[in-house]
Amino acid sequence: MDIKEVLTRVGFLICIALVGVLIGKKFKTNQKDISTLLVYVISPAVMFVSVLQAPEGNYLPFSIAAFVFCSLTALLAYQIGRFIWTDHTKNLFAFSGGTGNTGYFGLPIALAMFDKTGAAIAVFIILGVNLYEFTVGYYITSLGRHSIKDSLIKVVKMPILYSFALAYLLKLTGLMPNDVILNSLNNFKGTYSVLGMMVIGITLSKFERFEIDVKFLTAALSWKYMYWPAAILLLIHTLGTTMGSTEKAVVLLMACVPMAGNTVVIANELDVHPEKAATAVMLSTLLAIVSVPLMMMFIN
Repeated sequence: MDIKEVLTRVGFLICIALVGVLIGKKFKTNQKDISTLLVYVISPAVMFVSVLQAPEGNYLPFSIAAFVFCSLTALLAYQIGRFIWTDHTKNLFAFSGGTGNTGYFGLPIALAMFDKTGAAIAVFIILGVNLYEFTVGYYITSLGRHSIKDSLIKVVKMPILYSFALAYLLKLTGLMPNDVILNSLNNFKGTYSVLGMMVIGITLSKFERFEIDVKFLTAALSWKYMYWPAAILLLIHTLGTTMGSTEKAVVLLMACVPMAGNTVVIANELDVHPEKAATAVMLSTLLAIVSVPLMMMFIN
């Protein structure tokens, strides 16, 4: 994949978000309703079909490693955030600090750059990241508005957990749905990508008096573009020869994607500073025009 194609992909995602701004301005579109749809219907469907369609091989350790790394990173970000903010911004910072736009941004690039093995590694890393977002990440963000008990109940009710478990069980037992069902479920992937970016624009359109939180922007973008690459490079160096060159390249690419669109989705769902989330994710996506091509050159 060349630089021109990367710029085209980034530009397309930004255009979808801008369409969301226009839709939000012209129509009475409720971004929270769309976020609820993404959390409870579309994301579980995408998780389910992704697990079922993954190529044969033991890629589950990549999911586990991604989940653990994202969770520990979020907890670290939360502890740091407590020294910077006294309100619920620290919860939002923790969630965004533990994830990235690995799905509809990182995956297409990985599919173009790597062979089937590299693509499978990317898919299972994304599964681990998604599990973090809708379990540990959701719990941390929910603490900004709810008690520990209520936050845990919300996590237990997350359908993405059960869609992952069911899909993995079906894959292990060989009881696969027929091709018609799988092909139909594939339609959710495109829907997830489009609505995930559009909800960013719709969220931005709802604020008539727009104020940028410079402190949050600086902290969130610095964490994404400084901490994440440094931490992953250190991890790769520590593991050394236990990782192959393809594995290292995929992991590094997944670490350098912009902030996750699900940051806005979760912030809307739990009403935790969605305007701050939308602004940061939009700017992060714009910065990806520079950061991702640089990382691709480094990988090559």
